[in-house]
Amino acid sequence: MLRIILWKTGFELAQLKRILWPRSERKIYYFAFGANLSPEILELRRIRIYEAFDYVLENAGLRFSLAGFYKDHGYASPDIAAGEVVYGKMYLILERDALRMDYFEGVPFLRVHEKVYGKVNDSDFYYYRALTAVDGLKPTQEYLDYLVTAYREMPVVPQAYIEAMSRTEVLDYFEPQDQTGDFVREIHRWPSFLHPLLVYYEGCCLRLVECLWNRSLLQWMIKHQALPTGQDPERSRR
Repeated sequence: MLRIILWKTGFELAQLKRILWPRSERKIYYFAFGANLSPEILELRRIRIYEAFDYVLENAGLRFSLAGFYKDHGYASPDIAAGEVVYGKMYLILERDALRMDYFEGVPFLRVHEKVYGKVNDSDFYYYRALTAVDGLKPTQEYLDYLVTAYREMPVVPQAYIEAMSRTEVLDYFEPQDQTGDFVREIHRWPSFLHPLLVYYEGCCLRLVECLWNRSLLQWMIKHQALPTGQDPERSRR
């Protein structure tokens, strides 16, 4: 529970820094491949995009391997996969927004993702990858729609890939998580009679994080600005 408190406190401090000291001259490229491909999510999170173009990340494969809030629930991750590629968007954003994005993606304290860095056009970029990949997970229909909708508008994505993605099996039933690992680690070290209680505690923590994920006391003060008029979002680069 302490980690959740620290995560949310840091999140609000990151919002405050963005409001009071945006440092508009300091920017970085961020590679998006999941829900952040959706303008709706970017608007919800008040992430300003200064430049955007299609990008193909090499030697990685899109997997729904990031454990979510429910049993068998998964989010996308560009896991290491030689010879494969991940399609997405490269966004130029403020470093202050990149810090806020870290909290949206559960990097500080929650340790959900790791940040991976690379180079694009002689500039630094980064993306998020699941710290622990889990097999057999399924996205929700809403989450899958974010990806498929974005891919249909990206010429760089092959039609066959889009069709295969659209047939991904989705999570139909939202059952409480019955495994530990995020907030209760190495459960085998605890007495077996405590295991049901620890599983319940894990589920409570996950539900709390889900409830707090896109909520903020300060974020409404950040003005959202979409891609500037005249910016070409369809340039594909590799």
